[in-house]
Amino acid sequence: MISLRRLTIQTKWEFILNARNSEQALLLVLIPIVILIVLTKTTIIGGESTAVALALATVLSVSTFAAGFTSLAIATAFERRSETLVFLGTTSLTRAEVVLAKSLGSFLLALFAGLFTFIGALVLGWSPTLLTLLVPLWMFLGVFSVSGFAYLLAGTLRAEAVLAIANGIFVLVLMFGGVIFTFSETVNGFLEYLPPLAVKNLIQYSVSEPTIADINVIKAMSVLIVWGVVGHILASRFFKWR
Repeated sequence: MISLRRLTIQTKWEFILNARNSEQALLLVLIPIVILIVLTKTTIIGGESTAVALALATVLSVSTFAAGFTSLAIATAFERRSETLVFLGTTSLTRAEVVLAKSLGSFLLALFAGLFTFIGALVLGWSPTLLTLLVPLWMFLGVFSVSGFAYLLAGTLRAEAVLAIANGIFVLVLMFGGVIFTFSETVNGFLEYLPPLAVKNLIQYSVSEPTIADINVIKAMSVLIVWGVVGHILASRFFKWR
């Protein structure tokens, strides 16, 4: 049975542990802020500057994917190598509490990084609406959609391999996931069934004017939920604690 007290304490520990990591600051704070400025103040990407709301959705999607997949996979892989996970198994924490705490810690990390992005967007002239209150929900679904695959990767490969693959996938998502660069309607139609673009579409829906963000909310939510369920089923089947 899951204990709310144990879960809360472990979630807080996971968040603090990752927030103190300088690499996390680079991945989740500095890189997103740089992307926000580049998108809105230069014409490097796409030959023209990007509206602040769209840039905000892009950057929050990057932070969500980085926290829910890349950072989580790498941290878990090295904890597995050092047998920290085995040590946690000797405590009163259940396996479900360990996994939930890691996922919730990643979600809080994404929200923490998102605060800096929101501040940057406000400085650049973005105005929030009531729909903005839905952004934490979209980020939560985004973390859920990829965290199972982070566990799958971390629990089946060596830590060094996870480090290389997780960072490689992160770069591929940035370049070809439809998050930063826009492709043809056919390609985008396919990418909408993948978590990175699905979470971007949902966030864009909440930070843009409704007439600008013509997004199929139910479709995007379904995509994130299905990927999340599949990923966690696979992780529960193949994850090895040592």
